[in-house]
Amino acid sequence: MLLTAVDEGLGACFFGIMPEHLQPFRAEFGVPGEYDPIGGITVGYRAEDVPEQGTRVAERRRAAEDVIHRGQWGRHA
Repeated sequence: MLLTAVDEGLGACFFGIMPEHLQPFRAEFGVPGEYDPIGGITVGYRAEDVPEQGTRVAERRRAAEDVIHRGQWGRHA
């Protein structure tokens, strides 16, 4: 999700939710009690004074098949 946001020209950031902040987070965003979120993602437009992301980041990105694991670790043919 973070990479997709960046690819679309947006800024994105994952943040962790500390246990002592979980209840206020639940209340603010209506998270049901049966879920225990460990983090959230903010997505938005980049500030105008932030330089554009270079193409080098995309060049270093691993292919989806190298990072997506369906049912078990390891590469699948």
